Amino acid sequence: MVPAVAVTAALTIGCGKKGPPLAPIVHIPTAVDHIAARRIGNDVYITLTVPAENIDKTKPADVGRVEVYGYTGTSQPPRGRFLDVATTVATVPILPPVTEGPPPTPKSGEGVQGSMLTVRDRLTPEALVARPVPPPVAPPGSKRVTTKPAAPPAAEEGVVRRFYAAIAFSPRGRPGPPGMFTELPLIPLPDPPLGVTATMAADSISLTWETSGGIIGFLLERHLAIESSPIDEPAPAEKVARTAVPVPEGPTLYNVYREVEPLPDAPAQPVDEQSFAMPINGAPLTVTAFSEPLPLLDGRKRCYTVRSVRGTGAAAVEGEPSTPTCVTPTDDFPPAAPVGLSASSEAGAISLSWEPNTEADLAGYVVLRGEAGDATLTPLTGAVIADARFVDQSVRSGVRYIYAVIAIDTHLPSPNVSGESARIEETAR
Repeated sequence: MVPAVAVTAALTIGCGKKGPPLAPIVHIPTAVDHIAARRIGNDVYITLTVPAENIDKTKPADVGRVEVYGYTGTSQPPRGRFLDVATTVATVPILPPVTEGPPPTPKSGEGVQGSMLTVRDRLTPEALVARPVPPPVAPPGSKRVTTKPAAPPAAEEGVVRRFYAAIAFSPRGRPGPPGMFTELPLIPLPDPPLGVTATMAADSISLTWETSGGIIGFLLERHLAIESSPIDEPAPAEKVARTAVPVPEGPTLYNVYREVEPLPDAPAQPVDEQSFAMPINGAPLTVTAFSEPLPLLDGRKRCYTVRSVRGTGAAAVEGEPSTPTCVTPTDDFPPAAPVGLSASSEAGAISLSWEPNTEADLAGYVVLRGEAGDATLTPLTGAVIADARFVDQSVRSGVRYIYAVIAIDTHLPSPNVSGESARIEETAR
């Protein structure tokens, strides 16, 4: 007889069967939680942060690409319909994370999880025109009957704006949730400054330019009231409020940009179409002049442009660049003539001293000497001396000598030479 326990175990084993296979776990990246737009001329640079985790809080994020979308209208479309009316601005592949070693280095047009990336949207004439949001399309199988074709949606009145949003996609193409929106008004750009000129000094380059918009811009900066015609009918206030273009308040400001010629033996740098230059001035300028320190006159051409700015912060609008003005800084500036030259006579020698020069490229000094009645002095030292003092031991007792000092810099192939210091006379003992 088979024990009951054994029969039970056998039945238990025999009744077991496999269930359906479990579906693989699908990770979806989180929404893009930071996005901002900056307009420079007719280019808009959209900066965003690539998600670093999935919506279930697992890491790393299962993200293969990020797509950026743009839409022009007078109001933000419903979140659920944004992709129906928006166009794709850019698609950026995201590098997969590495488990060991340093993080991957993205090339131009690539991104890394958790880092910021920037894409550019070139504003074409079409992108500057507001597009109305069409009515929702009836789902397939709907019984709604349309007796006549629907009229095209009327264009809305109001300030035209450009809206942007970004969505992260998994490597299998599954989209994450839509993230934040950013927007900017498409108001007219301020005129570029005219008459930009550059003046070079020994240690700086100074720029000046005319007010943006010329004399008209100069007058508008002073908020002169515009008289209305006595025969024109005023427009309804409500309609003006809906259609007027909002010019940012405040005066026109200016940003200065610089491009420096690369060194002759420097490797060629890849052109990053998505990056944008930063102005060399710390904050927008309220004046039409700027001076840049120039610690090294290396002979590389420098080209400068100036852009007009209206508004501040996120509402700032920056215009197209001025015509470039270029200079090639070369060291054609001699040191200052030494000052404070003095002499003292002692037995068989005359000691000289003077105040040291402060030029960064100073090589040293040459002492000049002549005898009383000589109009021209000749070099006394055979080489450049570094110290601001010298002892002349080649004197003859009773002879009256004339001294001067000149300063020399390190410019090659021919150094720059200062003028003579003030001459002094001393009689040898």
